[in-house]
Amino acid sequence: MILLYGEERYLRLQYLSIIMKYYDAKKGEMNTDMYEGKNINQGAVIDQAETLPFLAENRVMVFQDTGLFKSGGDQLAEYLKSPCETTVFIFCESEVDERSRIFKTVKENGAVAQIDKQTREALQGVIGSFLKKEGKRISVETAGRILDKTGNDMAMLRSELEKLVTYCMDKEVIETEDVETICCQNIEEKIFELLDAIADKNARKAMDLYYDMLALKEPPIKLLVLMEKQYNQLLQIRLLRDDGEQKQTIAQKAGVNAYYIDKYLSRASRYTAKELRDIFERCIQTDENIKTGHITDVLGLETLILSLL
Repeated sequence: MILLYGEERYLRLQYLSIIMKYYDAKKGEMNTDMYEGKNINQGAVIDQAETLPFLAENRVMVFQDTGLFKSGGDQLAEYLKSPCETTVFIFCESEVDERSRIFKTVKENGAVAQIDKQTREALQGVIGSFLKKEGKRISVETAGRILDKTGNDMAMLRSELEKLVTYCMDKEVIETEDVETICCQNIEEKIFELLDAIADKNARKAMDLYYDMLALKEPPIKLLVLMEKQYNQLLQIRLLRDDGEQKQTIAQKAGVNAYYIDKYLSRASRYTAKELRDIFERCIQTDENIKTGHITDVLGLETLILSLL
């Protein structure tokens, strides 16, 4: 039995594919059972696990984001202490509770691998390796610009690299101009741009950015949550800076990638701690007003942005 878990979905699915290939398991085939989502009938799973494979060494049972490792997996945990020897269990979960019975059982009787978001340095290595295989070269600075746009989302990074290779088909060296032309921004970078426009009191740019994100089908409530997160981090950074903390300490305590700390410090310096606390509280109030039905999500966020300008 194997458990893959952690925030990095792209890598989890890559490793899942490799493991399934090792066991010659394919979706839709007789000896492969796929379970996805919550409300898994554990009794039915156990009955199926006891079914011997047909003309094969193993029956492979794959579980994706079932929530069993957060709560409610006790029945299956008990069975996994002594499962059918010909059945292979593969779990692929975004979140787990390491105190749960099923987690402890799988850890004791099988293999567990935690797959979290990759560091910026690791992702720069991914960029270099990918482009080298494609016969391309790139500078550290240009690779950094790609990561500025994609963040640590490996699925988005892979997609943008494939687009870059196609766009630069006749070029050996990928340059910053190519990245700016062809690569999409991730939503968090757009939120950063929005916050900068607000700080600059640039109403037109701020509203253009907001409407652009709406056009991309981004839910207003998601944008509001990201704004809350960014303003809360800026508040923490401002308070830590006012206390005389060093950059590395500020990054660690505020939960910010050290590579970006100068940008965060620059943004935080444009406000007092009192101003940032007020903005953060207004974000929370807007969130509450939307959820209680006092205002629609689109109008609520638009009103908030305009009030901050």
